[in-house]
Amino acid sequence: MTMDVIGSRRQGILRLLLEQKDGLSVDQLAARLGITRTAVREHLAGLERDRLVAMAPTRPSTGGRPSRPYVLTERGHALFPKHYALLARLLIEDLATRGDGEVGEALTAMGNRLAARMRGDVQGQTIAERGESVARLMSSLGYEAAFREDGEPVIEALNCVYHDLAAGNPSICALDIALVGGLADAEVEHRSCMARGDNACAFCLKPKGAGLNSPKSP
Repeated sequence: MTMDVIGSRRQGILRLLLEQKDGLSVDQLAARLGITRTAVREHLAGLERDRLVAMAPTRPSTGGRPSRPYVLTERGHALFPKHYALLARLLIEDLATRGDGEVGEALTAMGNRLAARMRGDVQGQTIAERGESVARLMSSLGYEAAFREDGEPVIEALNCVYHDLAAGNPSICALDIALVGGLADAEVEHRSCMARGDNACAFCLKPKGAGLNSPKSP
């Protein structure tokens, strides 16, 4: 879900709760938005269903009666823009100034950590089933990936999220290889690579223990 698919009133509630970290009550939201308490409750009910807001613990109000403020959930916070891509790019650029061996090791570790965090989003018992799930997940990250099985399970990515950096330092591809392998719980043969001039990056999935090696750098 993104902010642009949420109505303006609900966006207003989310922004107010972003500003007020300890939460706002229904009465406070109604006063700030200039709408009725009933309308606020209806909007909050929808935001609660989407797990974007939640009730905070009871606190005493200024009038002595308990009030129940609403606060943003982690999911609600995630709706607001965060320039992770820029920060990640700066980090990778810094790594790319070091020796190839150090870059590869650091990015492999980064890919493994990322895979560990996201592994719960991957479903499937077989490599092929997991491959399909991984391809969908990679597409959500911007890779424009698709799964195909023409004798072998392969994930093909049409977009490299750091293409220009990888073209100058192919060791950067270690992150993708570790990410795909960690998510699919498989070994990965890096069949083709856009950084080497290929049309797409292709990751062939193999059972663990196959002892595969990634292609040599140009």
